[in-house]
Amino acid sequence: MRTRLRSTILALSFALVPAAGRAQAADLSHPPGKFVTVMGKKIWYEIEGQGEPLLLIPGGGGGSHDYYHPYFSSLSRSFRVVYYDGFGRGNSDRAKSPSEYSFARDVEEVEALRKALGLDRVHVLGHSYGGIVAQAYALKYPGAIRKLVLANTFVSGADYQESNDHINGEIRFQLPEIWSKVEKLRAQGYVSSSPQMQEAYLAHIATMQALFYFYDPANASKIVFNDHTFNAEEYYAITGPDSDFQLGPEMLRLSFGDGLARFPQPILIIIGRADGIVPPRLALKTARHARQAETVMMEKSGHFPFIEETSRTMEVIEAFLKK
Repeated sequence: MRTRLRSTILALSFALVPAAGRAQAADLSHPPGKFVTVMGKKIWYEIEGQGEPLLLIPGGGGGSHDYYHPYFSSLSRSFRVVYYDGFGRGNSDRAKSPSEYSFARDVEEVEALRKALGLDRVHVLGHSYGGIVAQAYALKYPGAIRKLVLANTFVSGADYQESNDHINGEIRFQLPEIWSKVEKLRAQGYVSSSPQMQEAYLAHIATMQALFYFYDPANASKIVFNDHTFNAEEYYAITGPDSDFQLGPEMLRLSFGDGLARFPQPILIIIGRADGIVPPRLALKTARHARQAETVMMEKSGHFPFIEETSRTMEVIEAFLKK
């Protein structure tokens, strides 16, 4: 069975790529966008299509919205698709100090953005870290939600930590040449956000990106990670400076299971069979709590079903939102 990697190199694969890959981000076709002031910061957003609004919350913990293009454009035939870069991401303002970044701020930003754009009730889709934000937002502001889509995400910080522990074990057995360097650095006191620890993975970054996030490794070329599309400083500010081994307290204490069980609006849960970032066993915990939810397993997808099985993923989302 092919080993897959989680957040131990998530920030690395987002932030450390050849400069040649950076031009690709500009090649993506974006709908017209502009800035709006949200919670005192300039936030970039784009709107595509007409109809009921569908707000897309990006993943990564420091990721921009770019990787949603062009895959969600097909939904603009029926919905007003709203893309945005949260504070610290993409085109939006960045913090003067990492202490300005927090999970709690990300949640409040969704509500502030909804109001700033004059939107009534919205469909919300959150992917990966964005799915964690989406759960917190939906439970705090249920009246703002029409329907909720959770893609490739955890229901709790404890599950996030369990995945880290499991994948670190896999690295130890399957990638011993990397793990030996990691062990030496940790013995010297380096945390996962340190440049020294990140450097230890660089020799294998292309292999990791290609093999550990996708059902088909060739699809890795469809994602561009660079300092525009991912802010590693923000990622570690939110998840904790040593979060690839031990999540910070803000993330670790999160738990949405009881709230989802009582959530009054329809929920769709999307899971990738080959997802090594949010493995199916952990992703299905969300479905066990939200028993009213519709759950779809994408059999030929890793962490990005909308990239690997675009047509089917969009058909599933559109059918769910139109019910």
